Amino acid sequence: MQSYIEKQWQECLDDFSKKISSVGMDLWISPLQPINIEPDRLVVVAPSDMVRTQVNNIYLARMKEALRTHYNVENMLILLPEERDAYAEKFNEKNPDAEVLEPKIATTKNPFNPRYTFDNFVIGTTNQVVYAAARAVAENPAKRFNPLFIYGGVGLGKTHLLHAIGNYIWEHKNKPMNIVYVTCEQFTNAYINAIRESQSKGMDAFRKKYRQADILLIDDIEFIGNKKGVQEEFFNTFNDLHQAGKQIILSSDRPPKDIETLEERLRSRFASGFIQDIQPPDFETRLLIIQKKIELERFEFAKGLDYELADRLANFNIREMEAILRKIYFLANLNGKTVATREDMDEVLEREGEPTTASISKMTQEKIFDIVSHYFSIDRKDLVGRKRNKEIVEPRQICIYLMWTQLAIPLSTIGQIFGRDHTTIIHARDKIMEQVKSNKQMKNMINELISQLKDNA
Repeated sequence: MQSYIEKQWQECLDDFSKKISSVGMDLWISPLQPINIEPDRLVVVAPSDMVRTQVNNIYLARMKEALRTHYNVENMLILLPEERDAYAEKFNEKNPDAEVLEPKIATTKNPFNPRYTFDNFVIGTTNQVVYAAARAVAENPAKRFNPLFIYGGVGLGKTHLLHAIGNYIWEHKNKPMNIVYVTCEQFTNAYINAIRESQSKGMDAFRKKYRQADILLIDDIEFIGNKKGVQEEFFNTFNDLHQAGKQIILSSDRPPKDIETLEERLRSRFASGFIQDIQPPDFETRLLIIQKKIELERFEFAKGLDYELADRLANFNIREMEAILRKIYFLANLNGKTVATREDMDEVLEREGEPTTASISKMTQEKIFDIVSHYFSIDRKDLVGRKRNKEIVEPRQICIYLMWTQLAIPLSTIGQIFGRDHTTIIHARDKIMEQVKSNKQMKNMINELISQLKDNA
């Protein structure tokens, strides 16, 4: 009976995760511990009354199908820890031979993060080359790009790609393979501990682990600088693996030439393979990342919020963007909502030190409206109206361009000001931007308007 409830609970969690966001799972579902199955309900323990309330009020309806499939029940009794003993005593009085069950945690052998796969990696103009290289290495290890050296700023997807390579090889290997993934810090600590061990046993075990790898992935290799003994050991490990035709994948926050105090022979080894960087995502890639994250995590966001976030998160890396999304949805959940709203977004971004939609100066917007309407001798209300004749459309597009370039107002917020969707605002901005580059008359006009704005500042 014990193995049955454990197995079924894990399967239930898999089913729940298809219908409930990862934030919902982490906050409210995963903390539950099933302790018994009764004829008409599953009995679980929740760590707090808040968890119990949220599950009962928001999630239980979505869990019923999985409960029915795996336990043949549709209801759940949620106990608090202090209620558990009383339940066990009462239950055992009715069923003297019964035992309140304790679940065990399931384990997995795959060392790589299951969320970091090629399917979950969003491809954009700033990372498509490095994605292709990583995919080629995963599909044919040691055939091309060996070593593969990936570099870029914090939170841009380097670790994701290393885990994606590991996951792909792990799932598609047709023979036993020794795949080793460590950070440079872990490699360094293992080396130091091996030296400290008595006789030569420590170093023998250390070298066996790393020099017998079929695939070696090391994250944050830049930390090998200033560590002479570690560099010596890694140089020999690198040579052994490379000469044996084994695949080496490295990541760093900078290219080999910029890693201070890196020995020239290691710099040369790194440069002998394929070196590729990851650049910060542009607007389109940020939007794809946000939409993918919302889809994968089963978040529910108000319509248009994804565009606004892609616009307002330009100064955040991918890891920070994902954290912001989780915080927004966490706040919405905490307030008993299943759909995150602009208010949730503004509250989170304000805590992060970003200006909210409401905090953008109306005076500066009005100044642009006043100057442009006066310059073109048109009514200010026509700039935000629905008229589409050329005499109105071009000044309106110029207003949009000036708000974006001179005030750094997010495009999504400009869309709210003009009552237009995000695509229309982007088109207007890009059209004027192109004309400024190619049309001298437009360039002079924009410069004159900017000069008036500064004079009236």
